[in-house]
Amino acid sequence: MENIINLENNYYLKIGNINMLSYQLTDINQLKLNNIFRNKILLLKIDFNNINKTEYKNILKKFFYIKTIITKTKIKLGILKNSKILLGYVINYDKNNKEHNDFITGINAILFKRRYERYNYIYDTVCDFLDSGFYGKNLCDFKDNRCGEKRDTSITCGCCRHYRIKLIGPLTRLVVCEYLKEDHTCSAKCISCKLYTCDYLKSKGIKYRIKDILLLNVFFNPVQKYFIKYMVYTPKKKILRRLMFL
Repeated sequence: MENIINLENNYYLKIGNINMLSYQLTDINQLKLNNIFRNKILLLKIDFNNINKTEYKNILKKFFYIKTIITKTKIKLGILKNSKILLGYVINYDKNNKEHNDFITGINAILFKRRYERYNYIYDTVCDFLDSGFYGKNLCDFKDNRCGEKRDTSITCGCCRHYRIKLIGPLTRLVVCEYLKEDHTCSAKCISCKLYTCDYLKSKGIKYRIKDILLLNVFFNPVQKYFIKYMVYTPKKKILRRLMFL
């Protein structure tokens, strides 16, 4: 069976074995609009041996820009084959390499036609990644419903507490997050909460930064990143709505 990577909007990438083509391949780290307009087609070659991971962000941003430009012209993005569109070829790809897969998810995000759909895909993909770092691993060292940070207290909800404004008396009071369910799972799918790491986790070398997560670093501006980081205790729908207006 032919090795392919399926992408959004009916696109796909072939893995290895670049066939003889009547079209010229364009190396993704050498994208130039003049050459693309001259060839009248953009068919990518992605060679992970020739791409420095420190350049992933710049390469994806440039591809995003060029894709936006050529979709308004008669330039073809990929080749139609058997009702699907071949976007290009990938060589020296390791499916078990997280950095390679992160780059491919960046390519995939670019292929969404609508901004909301792109943001939704990025949001879910990053949340799944963050969840995979915690689920089943008890990194917070919960014991008798108390995490490592709150071990010597009576708090059994970990960091799922926040201040709420009161109508009478002191201005605020500390309450359990309204999105924390009885089974101690979260109904909000809040990316900001998932990114948060307390001092206890940091002491174990666990820390998530937006600049280290390729999808967040590439596709959001500084103001959007601020809200992604600090909109804790907020459901996904509200966060996405805020990002759409920034």
